[in-house]
Amino acid sequence: MSGPENRIESSFVTWCREKRGIDCRKLKDAGKNFFPDRSIILPGGRLVCIEFKSPDGYLSKGQEYCIAELRGLGVPVLVTCDKEEAIQWLLEQM
Repeated sequence: MSGPENRIESSFVTWCREKRGIDCRKLKDAGKNFFPDRSIILPGGRLVCIEFKSPDGYLSKGQEYCIAELRGLGVPVLVTCDKEEAIQWLLEQM
């Protein structure tokens, strides 16, 4: 991984796995690059997703559509450029 977005994501994944024992997966939507970067399955089978962006990044139209679709299905999705925000949000979802 390289670039600011990937460094934030990688650091978050390390925190999940090493500090909390949380399984944090990278899923793809049928070969498309629109699905959020990380999918976390919480106890009880509840799915939450996080899309990591660089501080000056933006969502593509495909990402906007996918995130809206997930939220419409009741899946919480966070879009962030900050590891600490992602951690706090994830802890609130648990």
